[in-house]
Order: sequence, then structure tokens, then C-alpha cells
Amino acid sequence: MLSTFFVPEGTDFSASEIEVGGDEAHHGVNVLRLKQSEEVKISNGAGNWGVGKVSQLSKKSFIVEISTRGFEAAPKQRIVVVQAILKNDANKEAVDFLTQVGADEIIPWQSQHSIGKIDDKSLSKWQTVARESSRQSRRVRIPLVTRILSTEQLILKIKELQNVLVLHEAAESRLSQIEINEEADVTLIVGPEGGLSEIEVNTFIAAGAKVVRLGQSVLRAANAGAAATSVVMSRTGKW
Repeated sequence: MLSTFFVPEGTDFSASEIEVGGDEAHHGVNVLRLKQSEEVKISNGAGNWGVGKVSQLSKKSFIVEISTRGFEAAPKQRIVVVQAILKNDANKEAVDFLTQVGADEIIPWQSQHSIGKIDDKSLSKWQTVARESSRQSRRVRIPLVTRILSTEQLILKIKELQNVLVLHEAAESRLSQIEINEEADVTLIVGPEGGLSEIEVNTFIAAGAKVVRLGQSVLRAANAGAAATSVVMSRTGKW
């Protein structure tokens, strides 16, 4: 399978040659040891992609001669995951798995039981993980990682949306059986290691969300979102 590299979103994909620089070039030249004439895939992370052979190599960049190009449109029904902020490396693990399975947008949420906190620097790390995981999983669309939401902001968002599903181990309804409106995005809310508080659950329900569970097993907070996304991917025909 072809290695994938990302270029700036504004890159002209109609050009016959495209240069790859920065961290992406470093990964290709120094980690993967790209060779002259090796075929690779490049993308702008927003749907545009091209396939071609490496025509020039240097220490800081390489140039790809494009032979095939295309565009992957954004899905009509997106999967958005509101991920409660976790402890330490669990955040990285959660974003990595969510990206691998196909989440379209990841929203950090400062929940009541979130022990960890993130600032702008930490948010940038989430975005970097999403980018690196997209490269690894050969995605041509990098999931959007948005600004951090407070519970109050999340409640307002829930009121504007359909298909808002809150993961909770005590829920009666299963995610595999709940009705999903095919005309609206699916938003999954995933709690932290300490779980969701009763107040959060009740407030989300009052705002219009539905509470669902995956199965009998209780998953780690870093894995639950990816498992739920996989179920939704299957139910909506993406898998």
C-alpha cells in the first residue's frame, strides 16, 4: 500500500509536480527512506489527493510527479465525537483510535469528572495526532479537532442537533438498535475515566440526547469512542 503524505490545504493539485516539505518530508526522507521513482500518495487533508512517483529528493523536501489525481467529497452524514478530556497519554490514544476508525470531527470536552485539562498547546497535540494517524491509516481527510467545550456549551450544542447519543454503561438501549436519522450527522458523547455524572446525563437527556450502551462489557474511556464510531460506521453503510 502506498505511503501517504500531507501538503498544505491550498496546494494546487492540478500541477504536474507537487513538493512535500516540513515534518511530512522529514518522515518520508528520514523515517521511511523514500527512494527516487518510488510511488506515493499525497493529500491536502481536505479531500484532494494525488498519486505519483518521487522525482527529486533532498534532506528537507521531495517532489512528486503526479500521474493520477482525485477528490474525496465530505460524507453527507458525518460522525462527530465529543470526547471528554482524559488523563495523560489516554487523550492521544483516544484521538488516534477515533481517527483510524473514521470519525469526521473530534470535540474535546471538559466534563465534571475529567481529571486532566488541556490548553491551546495540548489542543495542538490532539490535532497533530489526528494528522499522523490519518497518514498511517491512509485517510485523505483529516478529522477536524475543534476548540474545547464546557458542559454548558455542549448542552447548547445538543439542543441544535439530532442523533446525539450519550454512551453510558447503564443505558437500556443499545447503540446497535437505536434509531438514527439518516439525514443528520451522528454525535457521540464519550465520558472520562470516572464516567459521566448523573447531573450530566440528565441534563443531556433534557436537551434532546439519547443514552445508549455498546454491550455488556465496560470499555476504557480511551477506547469507547472508537468502538461506538465503528458501530455507527457499520450502521450508516460506511463500512
